[in-house]
Amino acid sequence: MTHRDSADWRWLLAIAGGVLIVYLSLMPRFIERLNPLTGDEPYYVMTVISMVRDRDLDEANNYENRDYDEFYPATPLPSGWDGWPAFPTTLPPHPAVTELDGLHTKHGLGLSVLIAIPYELLGRIGAMLVVLICGAGLAGQMFLLGRDAGANPLLATVVSAGIAVSMPVAPYALLLFPEVPAALLLLYAVRRIASPSNSIWQWLLAGASVGFLPWLHQRFVPSAVLLAAVVAWRLLKPPTRAGTLVALLPVSIGGLSLLAYNWWMYRSPVQNMADHAGFSGFSGTLNGAYGLLLDAQWGLLIAAPVLAIALAAIPRWLTADRPTAALALAVIAPYLLMVAVYRVWWGEWGPPARYLVPIVPLAAGPLSAWIRSASIPGRLITAGLWAVGFALTIVGFADPQRFYHQPNGWNNLWARLDMATGLNVAERLIAFQPFALAPSYDRATAALVLTAIMLVVLTLMYFPLLFRFSSKRQPIGRTEPVDPPC
Repeated sequence: MTHRDSADWRWLLAIAGGVLIVYLSLMPRFIERLNPLTGDEPYYVMTVISMVRDRDLDEANNYENRDYDEFYPATPLPSGWDGWPAFPTTLPPHPAVTELDGLHTKHGLGLSVLIAIPYELLGRIGAMLVVLICGAGLAGQMFLLGRDAGANPLLATVVSAGIAVSMPVAPYALLLFPEVPAALLLLYAVRRIASPSNSIWQWLLAGASVGFLPWLHQRFVPSAVLLAAVVAWRLLKPPTRAGTLVALLPVSIGGLSLLAYNWWMYRSPVQNMADHAGFSGFSGTLNGAYGLLLDAQWGLLIAAPVLAIALAAIPRWLTADRPTAALALAVIAPYLLMVAVYRVWWGEWGPPARYLVPIVPLAAGPLSAWIRSASIPGRLITAGLWAVGFALTIVGFADPQRFYHQPNGWNNLWARLDMATGLNVAERLIAFQPFALAPSYDRATAALVLTAIMLVVLTLMYFPLLFRFSSKRQPIGRTEPVDPPC
């Protein structure tokens, strides 16, 4: 182990431990205010109850027996109740559209498998700890991604921690959704498959990540297939042939078992589209693509404006770490198309940018590549945008119910920040989701403004006469492989 490897180990453990402490400190407030489980969370737990206690996937009897009462409060609500003021006292199931007898969940089984034993041992706290630990591991992987992009340990720590403890990642690290575990698997697989050299164990873990990813949600199938194809292509390179063979074993197990499950459930190799409200046409997909970024309540850039810098800095990332950046972009493209074409691209009842959480941690690459060589004005602009996202996140941490929005076009987080600052942002945000759909002129204007801003940012970044980079910046490019910390 080299001196750099040893130092990175210490930094990695520090960042993962620090992020875990932040999550643990927020855990009681989330449990108190987000009680009972809501959104899709209870359905993953109901699948756990069926799998562990009945040893089957038919949940009909679990709903008939009201097994969800174990994580529901007693009614009438006790004095001083501080959880959700209203919730369905009879939990309506989310059944898959299948010809099988009984009731089977339409949600992926992967998260339920991960939290099954911890939930049985410690209840909701045990299940949350699984996702929290994934979030801490994700912070460590973001640190390594930043190092691969040429950032020094301090900068990589700042970037990874900044993404980990702000929206959209932070709220989902404290909820029972598959987004954060999926982000961890996706980032690890991209880093390791793009690496010029891996140990056998790293190849095995990369293959297991790819093989398990679609079990968390089948919207990851296209990205997993692409990653599997890259692994298979590396069989042509003798130095990595043994490792890729090892990686292909869990990939094959994961893929073939998912095909078998789909055939059993749907009599088809793919999931029934009706399970997730189907897909949109061209105009709906275009609306969804911009809505993922700009929607008043669920848009990524509305919640985390600094990620606009990450988008503009992708060319710099390609220069700094081309193998990882190119593979990441190839994996992201089909995923973005998949979620944009969803009729429910905003993810419905959950914190902002749910479906983009699995790919947001990859922003640690372009942000690190950009900040390391940006001038002082560029860094100040980046810090200012990041501060806005942190402020919105803190508003949500103060009361986690504010992360959730009724689909009326009104952003609770920005409204609270407006009250504190005297701004008037919430009233100017544009709704792209269909229940409060803004006029087409307003949505088109917002899309054009975003496009123009991105072009201006690109110009400021890459046109030296307008925006000079520091003459003392480090040489661009990965200097040494960062293998030991996974």
